[in-house]
Amino acid sequence: MSISYNKVILVGRLTRDPEIRSTMNGNNVANFHLAVDGGTSNNQDGTDFIKIVAFGKQADFASNYLKKGKLILVEGSLHINQWTDRDNIKRETAEIWANRMNFMETKKAQEANEFSGMPIAVEEGFSDIDNISDTDPIEEIGDEAFLGDDTFLEGDLDDLENDLSSDNKPI
Repeated sequence: MSISYNKVILVGRLTRDPEIRSTMNGNNVANFHLAVDGGTSNNQDGTDFIKIVAFGKQADFASNYLKKGKLILVEGSLHINQWTDRDNIKRETAEIWANRMNFMETKKAQEANEFSGMPIAVEEGFSDIDNISDTDPIEEIGDEAFLGDDTFLEGDLDDLENDLSSDNKPI
């Protein structure tokens, strides 16, 4: 008698939103890929992209809550699909059939990740960043700015208010 055990636990980020399909009898199936770091891969950066398949309630969970970039834990089993393509070449692919999925970030961390990819507005005066030389002086703000003593800024704020009041653009 042989003993076998097939269990996989992965933690990674979704590479895109799950793709949801239905079987002929109406059960949902979700497909998505996880980017998992640190695997033994031929990729230079060591990231593996692993196909995950979820059925039934797990597929519904994926459909409702999983989005690109979410860090999740997937627990499931390894399945190898084998088929013959149109050119009569035998093919196979590995996928993980998910039994359980959990979020691995707090809601606060998830929100921070959503905002981290937002574009940053650049002021017109700084849009030509390539023309700044290494010898240009850099002004420093002293520690008093962080101690609540803002009296050193009063003159600068007055100048800013004058500039804004003479500008016809809305604030």
